[in-house]
Amino acid sequence: MIFDLIEPLHFALATLIIFGAYFIFGVSGFGSSIVAVPLLVQMYPLKAVVPMMVIIDICASLYLGRKSSADANFKELKWLFPFSLIGMVLGIVLLMKAPSEPLLLTLGCFAAANGVRVLWQRNNEARDPINKWWAAPFGFMGGTFTALFATGGPIYVSYLGLRINDPKALRATMAFAIFMLTFLRLSLMIVTGLILSWPVIGLAICLMPATFLGIWLGTHVHSKLSNAAMRVAYGSILIFSGTMLLIRQL
Repeated sequence: MIFDLIEPLHFALATLIIFGAYFIFGVSGFGSSIVAVPLLVQMYPLKAVVPMMVIIDICASLYLGRKSSADANFKELKWLFPFSLIGMVLGIVLLMKAPSEPLLLTLGCFAAANGVRVLWQRNNEARDPINKWWAAPFGFMGGTFTALFATGGPIYVSYLGLRINDPKALRATMAFAIFMLTFLRLSLMIVTGLILSWPVIGLAICLMPATFLGIWLGTHVHSKLSNAAMRVAYGSILIFSGTMLLIRQL
């Protein structure tokens, strides 16, 4: 029942978590799920949290993506999406059948390590982009973790950050990528029946006000940040989210 998921204390904590996660999303264009999921699973089952985040993410990404789509680099996304779709199919299968602990540990290490790299290079304005064929492993792994835990953002931003130097374009590209990937994930979850749950849908709807308030405030903060400050924000989010996953697992 929806009332079981909206138990007052848990709902209040979930509202704060969602507000903070989507404030980060408003600032950076990613990071909502990887911040929210490790905290929400302390109160709700993983198989309820992941579909709920799909519903919230698609609304949030549509809202932010509509405002910033003109700055997005769609050529980069054309290389990522085919490999991401393959990874998402695998991720849905693993979500239904496989243990999550080893994969979450891997994602935590990957996110934290890339956060350190971003902070280390925060003042490096001019660098050569990596080869576009790196889209294959990054897209596949990003799609797998997106379907499994709604936490593929660090993988995508790690790749796109090595291809796009402009923080404004990177944020817009990430926001549009999250929207498209969430739409694909939603389609796969409807087909498999994972998202056909009225309590999960009801909880997502109840958390929408906190979602949009967080995005609105984060967007205003983003407009005041310099390029170096944006890299600090990206790197800090990656380190925080990776560390949260590692702490939860260890």
